[in-house]
Amino acid sequence: MSKENEINEIRSKQRANIAKRTATAGVLIPVGLILSYINPFAYIPIFGSKVNPFAHVINSISGVLVGLSFSIITALAIASLRFTLTIGSIHAFHGGISGAIIVGWVAHILRKKAEKYTEYAAFLEPIGTVFIGGSIAFLINPLGTVITGLFTWWGLFAASCIPGSIMGFLTIKILERAEITWKDFF
Repeated sequence: MSKENEINEIRSKQRANIAKRTATAGVLIPVGLILSYINPFAYIPIFGSKVNPFAHVINSISGVLVGLSFSIITALAIASLRFTLTIGSIHAFHGGISGAIIVGWVAHILRKKAEKYTEYAAFLEPIGTVFIGGSIAFLINPLGTVITGLFTWWGLFAASCIPGSIMGFLTIKILERAEITWKDFF
């Protein structure tokens, strides 16, 4: 096989993988929105925040399956739609996107260093959501003193993202049994 044919084959595979990731992100966005909207237990309004574990399910899945950039786009799209339809608050942006960044980034590192553990990146979604997203929430809407306010926001974000990341990990494991893994997208 000539060098040119090898290059064309690699480019063709890369285009196919980008198309798969785009299509998957395109499916995850409405799924995240529908789970946020239809389910009567999907969100609980507290202190101007809407606790919604299902947004974090999508963050966990997209960060592991489709990667960093697509997970950020997915989280941004879901947050924008939820905010526009008033089923999400302004906190959906920094809470969701920060969680997606951490999962996508850690999944990327694990793909390179220890690929058999890549799906465990889903459990790290709370690090981004709680500590980064919760801290930004405190800056936007301070509650009480710095310590009590931060712990309040961190607690609210944790109540949302810990169950969501667990459900996301379980969904990834179910998809693995159906022979759908992150390797299909890269």
